[in-house]
Amino acid sequence: IAIIIFISCVHAQDNTTVEINGVSFEIPEKYQGGHTYKNGYSTDYFHLTCIDDNIPKSIGLWACEKDYEENLTISNHPVKFYYQYNPSSKDNYSHAYFASGNSIYEISWLGNNITPDIEKLIKNTPPSKINEDKFYSILDESIKTYKIIKSQQDEWDAEYNYLEAKYHDSLSKNPEDRRTKELLITLLNS
Repeated sequence: IAIIIFISCVHAQDNTTVEINGVSFEIPEKYQGGHTYKNGYSTDYFHLTCIDDNIPKSIGLWACEKDYEENLTISNHPVKFYYQYNPSSKDNYSHAYFASGNSIYEISWLGNNITPDIEKLIKNTPPSKINEDKFYSILDESIKTYKIIKSQQDEWDAEYNYLEAKYHDSLSKNPEDRRTKELLITLLNS
């Protein structure tokens, strides 16, 4: 008989408390009833995630496309706050990045300010073991990394689009080569 034990870094203790990466979060009533996933908790318009495993991806887009940005402190937690208008929800979407213990977390929600509920959620977590300068340095370096990766991806996409257009253009100019090229592509993909 084999016994399999599954340990997750996210644990929902009840409807009001969620443990993520060893930190307990008291979920505000309006955001309860969500679900847990690998490194976080989510409802339709509220997400709480430990982003230690990919900070550049988590913060990069919002840092580059923000409408507003502010650095602040909430109860000894350094916080980087962004919001941006979201056309699909026809509302602003906010992101707060903060440190608790040795980890960095992201909270996202509808709205354009840090509400008392969000402030309380951050305030009630263990103090950050990452000092303020180090915290902002980590985020700034992550944003730089995101920009480099995004630039490389944009270059690759442009090159791919150019080659694809060139291929389709050559097919329309030389229809007799079309069958040969289709055979070559079939062979390459098999």
